[in-house]
Amino acid sequence: MKFFSIIPAIAVAVIGAVSVVGQSVDTVVGNIQGVTTLSDNLRVVAQNLSAANFIQESPNLISGFNGIVATVTAANEQMAAIPNPVPFSDPDAITVVGVLTTFVQVHQALLNVVIGKHSLAAQFFLTAPIAEVLRDLEGVVDTFAFLLIDLIPTQQGPAQIQINSLSATLTETVNVYST
Repeated sequence: MKFFSIIPAIAVAVIGAVSVVGQSVDTVVGNIQGVTTLSDNLRVVAQNLSAANFIQESPNLISGFNGIVATVTAANEQMAAIPNPVPFSDPDAITVVGVLTTFVQVHQALLNVVIGKHSLAAQFFLTAPIAEVLRDLEGVVDTFAFLLIDLIPTQQGPAQIQINSLSATLTETVNVYST
């Protein structure tokens, strides 16, 4: 499982390469799809955690979340660096919301698996580091949502529904691991 320890570096490299292209619908969609893939891969890691392997494999969970945080942070920096961004057309905004909806579904599936693994983490006294990375994730996702809404004003309502849904699941997961 050493592969998961290099996820943050790969994720930052991918976002960095995409940022050269500039702010476009394709860039935003690619960023969201990249995080969706990372989230789904991490869901599989989380599902495979058990009492027999938790000590050895739980660092992959934390590393995977750190990779997602690094990727979203890079996307945030990329979006924030564009002076006076031009909002996307309505058809493009609809495309972004579709990809965002898929991301939210995949990420909520990951978070629900992580919630289900809380007792294992508590058994091995690893709830604090997981809660810490979840709080980091919550912060960068909030920033991403704020920046994204500015790019898709015609679809702000549907996007906000997705963002609020993800935020509720993130908050629940943070709360579970913080107790």
